[in-house]
Amino acid sequence: MNFSKILITGIAGSGGSYLAEYIYNNHPKVVIHGLAHSRSSRKNLENIHTKVNIHEADLMDFSSVFSVLEKVRPDVIFHLAAFANVRSSFVTPNLFLSNNILSTSNLFEAIRLTHQDPIIQLCSTSEVYGQVDKKEVPIKEDVPMKPASPYAVSKATQDLLGWTYFT
Repeated sequence: MNFSKILITGIAGSGGSYLAEYIYNNHPKVVIHGLAHSRSSRKNLENIHTKVNIHEADLMDFSSVFSVLEKVRPDVIFHLAAFANVRSSFVTPNLFLSNNILSTSNLFEAIRLTHQDPIIQLCSTSEVYGQVDKKEVPIKEDVPMKPASPYAVSKATQDLLGWTYFT
């Protein structure tokens, strides 16, 4: 990895904390920054918290995202933060849609307004493709998206925002 600074959104989640640990163990010269909500449990960070720089910010609050990006100026961003539960997304669809879409929009807009050009790894899900025909397996990225849940719609929208901002 030829990067000096990375930022992981959702670092307090299981995926974010494992990613931080992996990068630290395999690329010790990389400075790891993580974005975590003030209410996020830090339990997953017990093994790595002294080796990463945690920035408390709410991805739903543009000014806090902008502030972190302006300060950190990462070479790479791993965007893992999201509400992720298909069943729950049917119970509280607006929560999933607003959180996952607005948080991604705020991140991308902060990148644009701070004039940065980091590599962005946007973590999506196979849920964006919905039910696919057997002939489409394994799923390729050019298979049309047919999301079948509010969660999947929110993740498909994240993908579309990525294409809109960065292609």
